[in-house]
Amino acid sequence: MSAIDISTLRPAAVSGERAATQNRPAVARGAGRLPLKTGPRIAGLAVSDGDTVLSQDQVLDRLGLRGNEFAEGIFARCGVKRRHLELDDDFLGRDLQGRAAEVETRLLRHSLRAVDALGIDPARVGTVLSSSLYSLGLPTIAHRLVDHYEMDPTTDKYHITGVACASAVPLMRMAAGTLHQHPGRDCLVVGAESMSSILTRATPEDPRAKTVGSSIFGDGCAAALLSADPEADGPMVLATQVHQIGGTLDAVSLALSAQDTYLHLVRELPDLAGAGLPGVAEKFLRRNGVQHAEIDHWMVHPGGRRIIENIQSALQLSNEQTATSWDALANHGNVGTPSIFYVLADTIERCRPQPGERGLAVTIGPGVTVGLMLLQW
Repeated sequence: MSAIDISTLRPAAVSGERAATQNRPAVARGAGRLPLKTGPRIAGLAVSDGDTVLSQDQVLDRLGLRGNEFAEGIFARCGVKRRHLELDDDFLGRDLQGRAAEVETRLLRHSLRAVDALGIDPARVGTVLSSSLYSLGLPTIAHRLVDHYEMDPTTDKYHITGVACASAVPLMRMAAGTLHQHPGRDCLVVGAESMSSILTRATPEDPRAKTVGSSIFGDGCAAALLSADPEADGPMVLATQVHQIGGTLDAVSLALSAQDTYLHLVRELPDLAGAGLPGVAEKFLRRNGVQHAEIDHWMVHPGGRRIIENIQSALQLSNEQTATSWDALANHGNVGTPSIFYVLADTIERCRPQPGERGLAVTIGPGVTVGLMLLQW
């Protein structure tokens, strides 16, 4: 992978933040390969992590899974090494409703840190899109961001729930559409997730699906600024598509009760995600005049070890091509909604994409829904 310095990762002003910006040179190895196109650009990208980092052994202890042979095996093999989680005794002792106010505060705090790292001009924002797995609080993150930054009262705001790991693609599709409604103004997209909020201590009656979910999920937040400004830096969003796989509605579900909550993932989920992916991806690329071999940067959803492996196998990718996805999984776990933005931020930082190069983001989420986003630098 290229290490030519055509982009920088701007140091964050607050601990736990990272921001990615691009400074593009006039000439690079990809220049001239593609005709000039116009379209919205991801003009800014930042992520915000929690303050507490836990190793897998620490999570086992806090969830009462130490000594559980199945749990210890899953935790060791899932590809996660550490995660940002807030699992103190007081928090774990509350039910879902009892956690709600604190969770909403955490989500807003991380959203503000990520947006602050972008250094945006609030007056230029015409729409705010926010998303999380679920929300028990009002007003939404989008409403709170508009209020905090004293944006124009006519700023549109929307909050999307339930899309989770597949959120990035539909969010960017919606964001691109809003740019026509507010000429000259940008769209702020924020994905914030407190996966800590759905983790609970183990009980003897727990299904194995709960243990599997407990091994991979982490907290995270990402903010992206989509702009129609032709002078904006950052990758251009050439095309997006979502594809829902029939008969898979039960593959990912949020199990809720008064005492317990967890994401239920069927064992076959990675196989379902990879089975039809080659045809879906190739058709999408062909429709946009791009061949598989012409993708320079692959950004695969870091949903778990088997998710990455199955996508990698389906699309005939190497470990090197999916290195940023493996690293995101190892150091953050599956952070749900903002997951693919973490991979994109690391791709920009480490691979230094050059003008003319293309990337394909692949997300997998509830539905089961495959998201595809074609980018060009």
